[in-house]
Amino acid sequence: MVKHAVILAGGTGTRLWPASTRNNPKQFLRIGEGRSLFAMTLQRAIGLEIEGSICVVTHRDHVDGIVQECREVLEAERFPPARVLILAEPEARNTAPAIAYACAVLQDTGTVDDTLIVMPADHVIEPLSVFTSDVGKAAIPAEEGWLVTFGIPPDRPETGYGYIEAGEALGPGFRVRKFKEKPDAATARSFLAQGNHYWNSGMFAFRAGRFLEELGRHAPKVARTFSGIPQGRSAKQSGSGVSPVLLPADEGLQAAYGKCPSISIDYAVMEHSEHCAVIPAGFSWSDVGSWDVVAELSAANPRDAVDLFTADATGNFVLSDLPVALVGVQDLLVVVRNGIVLVCRKGKTQQVKDIVQILKEGDRTDLL
Repeated sequence: MVKHAVILAGGTGTRLWPASTRNNPKQFLRIGEGRSLFAMTLQRAIGLEIEGSICVVTHRDHVDGIVQECREVLEAERFPPARVLILAEPEARNTAPAIAYACAVLQDTGTVDDTLIVMPADHVIEPLSVFTSDVGKAAIPAEEGWLVTFGIPPDRPETGYGYIEAGEALGPGFRVRKFKEKPDAATARSFLAQGNHYWNSGMFAFRAGRFLEELGRHAPKVARTFSGIPQGRSAKQSGSGVSPVLLPADEGLQAAYGKCPSISIDYAVMEHSEHCAVIPAGFSWSDVGSWDVVAELSAANPRDAVDLFTADATGNFVLSDLPVALVGVQDLLVVVRNGIVLVCRKGKTQQVKDIVQILKEGDRTDLL
C-alpha cells in the first residue's frame, strides 16, 4: 500500500454554480448521503490504512472550512490528527503546483522513496474495498518508479472527460501510450470501440521524489518554486483536540507562488513523461463534474431536502433552499442556492461554465 495520501481541495467547481461559489466551493457540497465531498474523500483516505500522513492542499481562504470538516471526520474515525497536514496555498495554481507542494513537504518529513496517492476532493468512489485493492495494485509500479494513474473503463462515448490510451501490459496494468484531450462525439465512439481507452480519473500514485524528478525535467519553473522552501518550520496545530496540523501561507510561500506557472499535472508532466502507467479501475467512480451527475447520484441516494410540488411534471431534479413548484415541464434541473436560481435542461449542464464566464466578463463576479 502507498504510505501517504494527498487530497486536492483547492478547486472552485464552476460547473456546479450557483451552489459552488468562491466562498463555498464544490468540495463542501453535501451530496447523496449528506456528507460533503471532501469529508467522503478524507474518510476514503483514512480507510486505506496508510502509515504516513494525509496532506490536504487547499486555498488559504478555505482553511477554516477544511479544518472544521477534518475535526468532524477525525473524531468519528479516531485517526491521529497530527498525521493530517493542511497545506494552505496563497494562490490557486492548478494541480501540478499543488501536488509539487505536497511532495516537497512529504519528502522533507520522510524519504524520497515514500509512495503516495493523489485524490481530488470532488470524487464519489465505491466500494472502499475495491478502491483499496486497486490502490494496492498501483503501489507496485509506483514503487518501481512509474507515475501511475487510474483509468476508468468507459461505459459510454463520453465527451466530457479526457482519455488515456493503454499500451503494452505492465504488471497489474498497462504502460500509457498517450493522454488524449476531451473528444468530440465521433472520436469518443471510436475510443469506446477500440477497447483500450480509459477515462482519465485525475488520481495518481507515485514516489514523491520520483514525481519531483519528472517535474524538474518537464516543468522546471514549477519544480524550482518548491526546491528551496523550508516546509516544516511554520507548521502549527490548527486548534485543540482533534484538529489537524496547519502549514499557513506565509510570505515565503506567497513570493514563490507569485512566480509559479498555473498548470495541471497532465500538461506539466503526465503528457510528456515516458514513465507513465495506468491501472484499470474496478471501483465505481464519478467526478461530480456537472449537475447531470449530481442528479444521477441524488436519484440513487434520495433525500427529502426540498419542498417540491408538481403537476404534470416528470424527470426533473430540484436542489433548493426554497419551496419549488413545477407544472407541465420535463427533464429540467432547478438549483436555488445563495440567492440565485439556475434552470437548465438535462444534458446541457456542461454549459453552466459558459454562464460563469459571462458573469466574469460582465463584471458580475459578486454572483460567483
